[in-house]
Amino acid sequence: MKSLLIGITGKMGTGKSLFTTFFKKMGVPIYHSDKKCKKLMNEKKYIKTKIIKYFGKKSYLNNKINTHFLSKTVFNNIYALKLLCSIIHPWVFLDFNNWIKSKKTLYYIKESSLLFESGTYKYCHLIITIVSPIKKMIERIIQRDNLNEEQIMNRINFQTSNKEKIKYSNIIIHNNIHNTLYLENKAKNIHNKIIKKIYQIYG
Repeated sequence: MKSLLIGITGKMGTGKSLFTTFFKKMGVPIYHSDKKCKKLMNEKKYIKTKIIKYFGKKSYLNNKINTHFLSKTVFNNIYALKLLCSIIHPWVFLDFNNWIKSKKTLYYIKESSLLFESGTYKYCHLIITIVSPIKKMIERIIQRDNLNEEQIMNRINFQTSNKEKIKYSNIIIHNNIHNTLYLENKAKNIHNKIIKKIYQIYG
């Protein structure tokens, strides 16, 4: 039986990470692309060398990725963002493929804010997109990260529009109030439907 790949995406601050925790509680393996991306940027010598070559020595501070500097650079220049993605994404794909080899499960989830930008959506059997009002997104990000509203909007605007995400998605979650119970119930319902569908396909 082939495991299904479920993609969960949405712009920053929509509640992706919280939503995926409920699947994890139900025993579903989760690959957090954004967290893994940062880890690889800190650990892979090839990535470090390329980033410093194209973006300068300030890209790393005390041998760790200088997120503030790099974000300021790439989220003001679409070509710089594409260049950075071209350096990192092949390594994320490789890491992800190695990760799934050790998983024996009916389905697994790849959570990524750049599911469409990286091309990963093409390999997903089901895509779930979380959307949220911009005001709520900004509130959550300010509470979570050390960013001002202008910096937040720069990043949000560089991500694929919700219109495009929705166009290619199978399920849309409207996280308007960031209600934990609401998201948990949504996750349980989707999980049950996925399991039911798998058994219908494979018997």
